[in-house]
Amino acid sequence: MSDDNQNSVLLSNFYLGRRRYRVYYHRNLIVWDSEKPPCAQKTVPIENVIAVQHNYETSTHPSEEPRCDPNAFTIHFAERGEKRTWKYNSITFKHSDVLQVSSWVKTLQNHLQKFTGRPKHLLLFVNPYGGKRKALKIFEKFGKPLFQIAGVDVSVIISQRQNQIRDIIINHNLDNYDAVGCVGGDGTISELFNGLVLKECQKQGIDPDDMSIDLPKPNLPIGVIPGGSTDSIAYCLHGTTDVTTAVLHIIFGDKTGLDLVSVYDETRLLRLFASAFSYGYLGDIAYYSEQLRWMGPSRYEYTGFKRIISNTGYKGEIAVLSENDPIGTKCYEKCVRCSLKKAEDNDNKNEGVWKTLKGKFFMVTAANISCACERSPNGIAPYSHLGDGNMHVVLVRHTSLINNLRLLIRLTRSDSNVDDLDFVEIHQAKELCFRAEDMQSRWNCDGEIQHQTDVRAKVRCQLLTVFTRGAPKVEQNEKLGCCSFCKH
Repeated sequence: MSDDNQNSVLLSNFYLGRRRYRVYYHRNLIVWDSEKPPCAQKTVPIENVIAVQHNYETSTHPSEEPRCDPNAFTIHFAERGEKRTWKYNSITFKHSDVLQVSSWVKTLQNHLQKFTGRPKHLLLFVNPYGGKRKALKIFEKFGKPLFQIAGVDVSVIISQRQNQIRDIIINHNLDNYDAVGCVGGDGTISELFNGLVLKECQKQGIDPDDMSIDLPKPNLPIGVIPGGSTDSIAYCLHGTTDVTTAVLHIIFGDKTGLDLVSVYDETRLLRLFASAFSYGYLGDIAYYSEQLRWMGPSRYEYTGFKRIISNTGYKGEIAVLSENDPIGTKCYEKCVRCSLKKAEDNDNKNEGVWKTLKGKFFMVTAANISCACERSPNGIAPYSHLGDGNMHVVLVRHTSLINNLRLLIRLTRSDSNVDDLDFVEIHQAKELCFRAEDMQSRWNCDGEIQHQTDVRAKVRCQLLTVFTRGAPKVEQNEKLGCCSFCKH
């Protein structure tokens, strides 16, 4: 906001029903309070306002067009809710002087136009087959109404097959859109950003299979609306899998950089991932649960139990390009660590030392983010950041069934981590090389199966731009700012 906007002052008395309120706008804050007890004051920053609109009078006949009510206007806004969520709210004010109403509407609308990062034309992919198969209902119930209020023109494409989203992104002109998004799980999001990066490589004549070349950054930011089974990426971006929060983060237009990791075999780029790349236990779950899709999300629990009981170990050799930076801070909104990396060309730096580790592993996971979710509040790599140019390589040695159960129990608790278990190692790395020995597993790449076992992975610092305000540092145990005269 400019200084002129901050110095603007509006002050009027409006009515809500029969009650009179003093309303003023100054320094990017809208404040209203009642003049008589019980007093209730409400403050809404302009950046939390979704839209300011004139009201329309109710038509007396179906054939009549709704008419604008010059004496009333509505402020649509968002506010913090419980458990890191954002909630939609609105309030309608009336005044007998139409000029007063018009002045407020025009002034506030002009100030909202200063938020140039807010999307106006969004291409949204909906995966109706992911998770509990409710993605389309999620959009219709939670996304569509809020996007309409915010004036976002949304073009919806319902995907029908695997990799269709990636193919559409690569092969179609996206110049009419200023953002893309999806309603789905981690696999749906993965298709989206894989398509964006490959499309940019195609436009710039860059060979994506050459690991030594910097991959180009897509121009379009993406919005992530959860609609899958785990929704780990959405959880780490927003601090919750609440759908309204995700939609509001897109509407707000605030963005941050997200690291991606490119995975290669000996000849080509296999895939980019944003969440986790896991071999052994989680790779087996992805592979064996694929045959049980008819079970829905419960197939992962069933397959996971069977793989725990089998307690299979896999021999392998791992090399990591590891940094000496300390591991010990979590990634929250306005993260300093990620902000410092934003302006750096991380791909061209070869800082760190190669370390080689051999052994028999129950699980090997390269975590680009913490991989937290509702079932695992801290995730397998709680100190992994969204955009610091590093992944956390978590090595779980092959051990007893009891130790495996200890690991899984730790992952489900919010008051403990896995890094102090004596059979677990965590290394911060920019690159990873893996070579399998003897019996082989598969890789689970953001929920998708990769059958190539010998791979190399490289972090691409903040290659993607995503809509989010980040996860709050403190859990919201109480609703903030609710009042009797706001709509819920």
